[in-house]
Amino acid sequence: MLAAHGSLRAEGAAADWKPAVRWRGFNLLGMFRCPTAGLAPDPRVDGFFPEWEFQALHDWGFNFARLPIDYRILVKGDSWTNLDEGQLAKIDAAIAFGRKYGIHVQVALHRIPGYCILDETEAFPLGTSPLAQAAACEMWAALAKRWKGVPNEVLSFNLLNEPTRHTAGANYLPLCRKLIKAIRDVDPARFIMVDGNACAAEPVPGLYDVPSLGQAFRGYTPHVVTHFGADFIKGLPKEPPTWPLADGYGPAWACSSPEATVAKYQSALDAGEFCMVGEFGCRASTPHAVALAWMEHCLRLWQSKNLGWALWNLKGVFGVLDSGRADVAYEDFNGHQLDRKMLDLLQRY
Repeated sequence: MLAAHGSLRAEGAAADWKPAVRWRGFNLLGMFRCPTAGLAPDPRVDGFFPEWEFQALHDWGFNFARLPIDYRILVKGDSWTNLDEGQLAKIDAAIAFGRKYGIHVQVALHRIPGYCILDETEAFPLGTSPLAQAAACEMWAALAKRWKGVPNEVLSFNLLNEPTRHTAGANYLPLCRKLIKAIRDVDPARFIMVDGNACAAEPVPGLYDVPSLGQAFRGYTPHVVTHFGADFIKGLPKEPPTWPLADGYGPAWACSSPEATVAKYQSALDAGEFCMVGEFGCRASTPHAVALAWMEHCLRLWQSKNLGWALWNLKGVFGVLDSGRADVAYEDFNGHQLDRKMLDLLQRY
């Protein structure tokens, strides 16, 4: 039982800290992907987190920003552990902007030493490699030390993004325990979000008794709506979806309902866990009216369960800025193209 793992427990006044309000906001992709030779620059990735993004979130009435980060940006050369002070200072600035504008910042290792959902290019698999696990623990310990003393109201950590392959299944709980211990040994009170097992689809009951910890899932169901037109997902219909879905549209595996996703996390909610939707959204290839209808359905459901959420993303094909939809009359916003209807919808929930 986890009760025997004293180092996983927070201490003092913040022994079981939980957010007092629902977190509602966006994923900001400023350091999402390290520049890769041979690939075109990613227009979503600025290499830092601009202050205007935090001001915009505040002005629009939101309170949360998840920062999915590629660890390769944070290290020098091929080292896993030689952290780059200049790069870390960019996250320092983002945390300061969050504090200035009342936006909670969540630092998330989207690519962590040994694992990324996007590919299998890491030389040592995090789920089974002691070397990768030691590097990941050392990295989280260094980040915990750097920001120790920053209040939980301002900053939280998200251990790793969407466990699959070697990081999922029976490997996931012990991996989470190691990473949590690495953080808590340095900063016993830090609030930590853990993505659910199996690509954030299933809660992790073995962590329910760990204080100051929450669990995150994804809001991408049904995939026939959210990922319509995505050529990297095989078997999706070629005809555009409706919402609600028409009878018989699409394969059953891609038509799971938002309610079914939330139901998987009911045990976590019943246990008093803080849960939220760490990512959600609808690709620009989905008709705009369908995307908005689906989004409102989800937002109502999550509000009824007191679940927070973060849109993937602020800028890009899922976002309210620069999504490139052919069926939207955009407004200019700070040199970007704003989807006003989508923003208005999000603000209502």
